[in-house]
Amino acid sequence: MKKYAIIIIILFTSLLSAQVMQNKEPVDLPASGSKFLSDQIIVQGLYIRTLGNFNKVWTSGSGGYVSYGMFFPDHNTLNFQIGYIDYELQEDLDSLNGSLYVIPLLIGGKYFFIDSRFMPYFSFMNGINIINQTISFEVEVDADGNENIHIDDTLGDETLVRYAWQVAMGIMINVVGGLNLDLAVKYNAHFYHAEAMNTGFEYGFGLVWSLNK
Repeated sequence: MKKYAIIIIILFTSLLSAQVMQNKEPVDLPASGSKFLSDQIIVQGLYIRTLGNFNKVWTSGSGGYVSYGMFFPDHNTLNFQIGYIDYELQEDLDSLNGSLYVIPLLIGGKYFFIDSRFMPYFSFMNGINIINQTISFEVEVDADGNENIHIDDTLGDETLVRYAWQVAMGIMINVVGGLNLDLAVKYNAHFYHAEAMNTGFEYGFGLVWSLNK
């Protein structure tokens, strides 16, 4: 499965490179004008703190995203995003030697509240997660209403495809020319099992290259 993940990421990066080549010549700004916003390439690192029943098995995740944002005047971008997220087991489950990683393929948009050197924004993304896991778990409720986690570590290598969405608040800060910093806090709702949604808060830090600037 990992080799397919690498292939997908290489293909996505190649598409981004092709788009950059198409945009290497300056173009006229829209009539409304834009001081800092344009088409963007975003590279972002992330850390996720999981919540709920999912957190009882997988405590946190880390990884990164590569995104392309298509600018629409005056304050919007349409974003295409691919990433890789690796999750960590709870400490008392380390002996299971299980693994779970996710390749998110998302599409959505950002709304920038102002076009200035400091640009706060709201974003919404949704799409699919390609999940690879070597252990699984279920949540059962007993007669007294107590939830019990049952872990299956005999799966081998299993792949799932699930819907995912996230909302975020962030800020993009122009450093110089077309180079920007990006800071964001996101809430993730990644479908996993009905009784154990992969929800959590995600913290991101990255670099944004504004094309045609």
